[in-house]
Amino acid sequence: MKKYTTMQNMLYLIKNLWRWDKLLFFLSTLQGPMNVGIALIGVFIPKIILDVVVAGESIEVLIGHLLMPLGGLLFLSVLSTAFSQWVWIRKIIFRMKYSVKLTEKSLYTDYENIDGATGQERYSLAAMATGSNDSATEKAVLVLVSLISNVVGCLLYAGIVYTLHPLIVLFVVASAGINLFLGKRVNRYVESNKEALADVRRKLDYIGKTGGDFKAAKDLRLYGTERWFDDNYKTYLKKRITIEYKNDLRRWFHNLVDGGMLGIRDVLTYGLLAVAVLDKGLSIGDFALYFGAVAGISGWLSGIVKDLTNFDMMSVETQHLRDYLEMPDHHNRDSGVQGSDASKVFDDSTLLYDIELVDVSFRYPGAEKDTITGLNLHIKKGEKLALVGINGAGKTTIVKLICGLYRPTHGEIKINGILTSNYNIFEYYKLFSVVFQDHFVLPMTIEENIVLKKREEMSELEIQKVNHIIDQVGLRAKIERLPNGAQSRLVKSVYDDAVELSGGEFQKLMLAQALYKSAPIMILDEPTAALDPIAENEIYQQYNQLTERSTSIFISHRLSSTRFCDRILFLEEGAIVESGTHAELMDNETRYKHMYDKQSHYYKEAGEIGA
Repeated sequence: MKKYTTMQNMLYLIKNLWRWDKLLFFLSTLQGPMNVGIALIGVFIPKIILDVVVAGESIEVLIGHLLMPLGGLLFLSVLSTAFSQWVWIRKIIFRMKYSVKLTEKSLYTDYENIDGATGQERYSLAAMATGSNDSATEKAVLVLVSLISNVVGCLLYAGIVYTLHPLIVLFVVASAGINLFLGKRVNRYVESNKEALADVRRKLDYIGKTGGDFKAAKDLRLYGTERWFDDNYKTYLKKRITIEYKNDLRRWFHNLVDGGMLGIRDVLTYGLLAVAVLDKGLSIGDFALYFGAVAGISGWLSGIVKDLTNFDMMSVETQHLRDYLEMPDHHNRDSGVQGSDASKVFDDSTLLYDIELVDVSFRYPGAEKDTITGLNLHIKKGEKLALVGINGAGKTTIVKLICGLYRPTHGEIKINGILTSNYNIFEYYKLFSVVFQDHFVLPMTIEENIVLKKREEMSELEIQKVNHIIDQVGLRAKIERLPNGAQSRLVKSVYDDAVELSGGEFQKLMLAQALYKSAPIMILDEPTAALDPIAENEIYQQYNQLTERSTSIFISHRLSSTRFCDRILFLEEGAIVESGTHAELMDNETRYKHMYDKQSHYYKEAGEIGA
């Protein structure tokens, strides 16, 4: 990822502010000078009052002198308050636009960019830039207002103070430099803890969400895991507090030094002003003006230092955000399918597909060895293929490679003779109906979960099709028992009136969803692992009957479920070690036969015990 300087990151935010919301940009830049004007009038009013009083003028004269500055103060205060309210509302909307971009990136980026702990950590760090009012994408607007105010104010006040004594300006600038140096050191220390803090926050979020999750509530109580959640929450909360305490301790020391420099400045200013009053005849009004100006320039300079320190901190968050938003996507996103013979691929809905993996290897990021090594595999059009083997054999990885979720580290994959890299990735995804083990349903109705669109958006033909599929997969009896039928909503954590489906019913819903998509390549990646062997076998037989016009890939730990397949591949450590039909593999002393006999013996014993 490209690393940007603080200036580049801040310009990135400011440029987006100009592009996305010009009104907010102008409100922000104009509010700064207004704030300076209010402060400057506030410095001159005491001088006016003291000068009039010392001169012995009447109250009418005093009112005449104050009329214009007080009128200006009232006008600027009202305008500044109005601007502040507009800025406050619009800066939140500005941050939300980054949240939308972050969500869009997560939805459309290559799967491998967000897969695994690395991808999730990258997202967590990016989300810090959009998660609250204090996040960089919103805070930048306020800091921009503050910086403009501080720079303009510093220049104006420096001109006033310089006429009293250049030494004061020099000291204030020097103390600001020290403040800035310490601020950068504090920021670097906080940044060094950023990843550890993100890791702890992620664990706390998991414990907090899971502890209150409807699905986990039963297990949590019945298995007595409350203590585990409680202990771990306290442990990680203590770690978070420790990290943030150390961060705050650095900030406290930084503020202590800043306060000490401020005290020295006040002593120096009082001394010089006292000498000027006693020896040079400085008026009481000018005394008040200069002292106010000294306090002002110090405040403006401290503000500049604070703003630059904030920019430094926001730059870190912005860097993480840009790292995520600018992650390169390697899949083809051009329109259509490239290649001279490819145009017919999506035109014929009855077209069968073959799949070919040529010398394919794959290694996960950070892994020491390949998960898949030199794999050559040709799945014929309309073939039903089973991938079996022990955990970690590479079955799911092969499926994700075929589906385009991962790119091979080496080798190539072809669909109907066309390299997968030549397909538009979103068109390519349309080729697959996949049911993974870790599937989920949306908080929609049963019918909408099958069609994956709102009912009001469905045509009459689509409604007829989904009703036909509900009959095919055997869900009709269950649906007719529900008060709202196919309009019954799912996900109890979202809807109080949501219904719950049994494991087998849930699998039938997933089958219905896959069948409705009508993709020419059907893949089942152990979606029935939670079911008993008989229920799983029934589901797989159902898939077999309903996918006659598909090229199909089945994965199961239970070998009896895939006996119907045209070919069975036994995998070990990412390589094919055995291949054949069920009968062919059972005729010899194969690893497949050994595992099959072991499983069937276990089920026989379980049956005898149950009897």
